[in-house]
Amino acid sequence: MNLEVIVADHCNITCRQCNHASPIMKKWNATVEETEHSLGLLAEVYHCKKLRLIGGEPLLNPNIVDLIKIAKRSGIGDVVQLTTNGMFLDRLPDEGWVDLDEIEISLYEISKLSDAKIEELRRKGKRFGTKVNVSRYPNFRMTFSSQKAESTSLVEDIWSACKMANVWGCHALRQGRLYRCPQSIYVPGFTGGQLEEEGFKISDGPTLQEDLLRFLNAPGPLKSCAHCVGSCGKQVQQAGLDRRAWKADLDVPFRDMIDFELMEKSKTAIQLIDDCRQPVKPPRKAKRILQKVRALWAG
Repeated sequence: MNLEVIVADHCNITCRQCNHASPIMKKWNATVEETEHSLGLLAEVYHCKKLRLIGGEPLLNPNIVDLIKIAKRSGIGDVVQLTTNGMFLDRLPDEGWVDLDEIEISLYEISKLSDAKIEELRRKGKRFGTKVNVSRYPNFRMTFSSQKAESTSLVEDIWSACKMANVWGCHALRQGRLYRCPQSIYVPGFTGGQLEEEGFKISDGPTLQEDLLRFLNAPGPLKSCAHCVGSCGKQVQQAGLDRRAWKADLDVPFRDMIDFELMEKSKTAIQLIDDCRQPVKPPRKAKRILQKVRALWAG
């Protein structure tokens, strides 16, 4: 379903339980050369419904326009999407908007994006034929624990219930390596392991397709699953934490992070909706007119 192309590890905000661990990741940007090379090789053997340029905050990458163009040219995804907190969308040049099919704005309380700004971005999207989706996240689900799961059977339960692994089809590309799950990239950052541990090195050769299929279809769980509760974590209120507090927040027993009721439902309910995400619909035309009248009256 989805290929997440990681174009930046760092972010301008530090969300508690960020499932890409941006608050503790060092500043890193994907290069144009590496991304073009990897997507070029991958395009020969791989296709997905949606290719998502993501971070961290992808708009912090100074070469984001070139990366968007490379993603579009690759033809790997039916849809090319930019996933952002929206705070720097004003910095994206028009040529970046042109090559995007969708922009997904993840709206957080700490990002302070006004309704007026969101509507301005929607209008710009219409001008360029780029769909702008907005979703509010008042809560996050706990994801990582620095304490290892106490039993393999519990890890297997998490794996079998995980929507990222079994339903959403979320793969991730970072620095020339393909990962079966985006979260597996970040576990080594707080456990001391090697970043490439769970990734498949994309290289040119006659056996690329065969080797990649073997990697993607290998049985689970992954090694990193012993520190990740997948899509079955308890809900916590979305908030910002500094780097030290963010890492300390992971020092919780693995079992205490799990929403066991959700886990059991997730094993069989394929279309179970994650209620952390709350889509924000555009206001109706009459409401928009009323907003403009009130703005003029206030002025």
